[in-house]
Amino acid sequence: MLLFVGLAAHAQRGQGGQRGQRGQRLDPEEAAKTQAENFQEQFGLSDEQYKKTYDVLLATNKERNEKLQEMRSSGSFEGMREAIAEFQEKADKQLKEIFNETQWTAYEKWKEERASQRGGRRGGGRGGN
Repeated sequence: MLLFVGLAAHAQRGQGGQRGQRGQRLDPEEAAKTQAENFQEQFGLSDEQYKKTYDVLLATNKERNEKLQEMRSSGSFEGMREAIAEFQEKADKQLKEIFNETQWTAYEKWKEERASQRGGRRGGGRGGN
């Protein structure tokens, strides 16, 4: 979950805001491109690694968006965190095969930093906004 939440926040900085109106999101292609570019810059990915990373992120973003849209449409918000966590795990397994050991270590550290920055925002739902 933190991967996608962190990536969304990271993508916002590069795009001048990822969301327009409430609930509006970047398309999966644009989000994957932004995420892969950020990873290439931060973790020193080669062009080949960038392409593979983009492909993983694009597929994951599309699948995640479809699943979450289905959940929203049905009013089933209960399992969203779990669904997002499943997509993160799936993407991480694929990224670990693409990144070298140094890049993977840097990526894991980056995720931990993002998690600690967002630490106060975890917990029960969306609250009172």
